Amino acid sequence: MEDDPINRFVLLVLFQAQQDRATELIFAPASVDSAPIRYKVDGTWYDLSPPPASILPDVMNELGRLAKLTNGAKEGEICATFSNARLRWRITVSGAEAGFLLTPITAHT
Repeated sequence: MEDDPINRFVLLVLFQAQQDRATELIFAPASVDSAPIRYKVDGTWYDLSPPPASILPDVMNELGRLAKLTNGAKEGEICATFSNARLRWRITVSGAEAGFLLTPITAHT
């Protein structure tokens, strides 16, 4: 799984948001008003460079897989390791466009 570029991309985004002490992270289909990936630190939203639009569905699927969102589940948890850091995020399906809202589960280290 470490060689899967979609998995690596998702874990890298989670890692970066955790390192920056994000309190919220959003993965959502691209819209006119906002980037598909953004996170909030100290009340300010930051847009991340989006992946190519062609792989965004794969990114969303990987998030669902990591959180074990099956059978229409709307909430889950992601527990993974990246670059020797433990990543723990709570994930919720948000909105009609099936975007994801993530919040950290534990304090940042």
